Amino acid sequence: MIWNAQTTGNSIISLVEDNTALYLEGIAPFAGLASNTSENLDALYKRLPANRSVAIAYPETISLNPDQWATTHHMDCCQMVCTQPPEHFITSVSYLVQPLTKIHVPQMLELTALTRPGPFFERTVEFGNYYGVIIEGRLAAMAGQRMNPVPYMEVSAVCTHPDFRGKGYAKAAMLKVMELIVQQSYTPFLHVLANNFNAIALYESIGFTIRRNLFIDIIKKQG
Repeated sequence: MIWNAQTTGNSIISLVEDNTALYLEGIAPFAGLASNTSENLDALYKRLPANRSVAIAYPETISLNPDQWATTHHMDCCQMVCTQPPEHFITSVSYLVQPLTKIHVPQMLELTALTRPGPFFERTVEFGNYYGVIIEGRLAAMAGQRMNPVPYMEVSAVCTHPDFRGKGYAKAAMLKVMELIVQQSYTPFLHVLANNFNAIALYESIGFTIRRNLFIDIIKKQG
């Protein structure tokens, strides 16, 4: 998935070398491997500076050399795919949804740090098509696109400020992003923690189904 994104739809913002791939610094922490082999993990280790952390995804158990890597965060996730998008992408609050650009990055960083929907950096907005709802100058909710393993496009950073929950703002932003993905002839997909049952229920209500379970780990280069 990550490798496929970095070598297809996200190739312009990725650096590929020796069966490994990284996003440009400040965009996303994900590292892609052509396959999850010890040889490719060794190649990734050699590419990274000491104490650099990256995120890797894998469907089954992966063996890490403890002399090379330390796992700092482990996530049990569901990958969901929307093969039957809703007929209408409009809700009663869709009129509040607006594009988010670089001028909104400080608020986006603040919101994602508070709600923790997944990694979000200074340059993550460069993935494109981020939308949100701003109420009285405050970023209330947002969503955007991220990995693009053709013909799929990931919906990401779906989050709502605690002060604005229950109003449908994140769903409206998410539907706007999904609409743009479908217009580009891509299939929307996303990742969610396996124990986030409320979010899974929301995503199922707008056409997503669970495709598979997988693990996403943050690993740090030792030494």
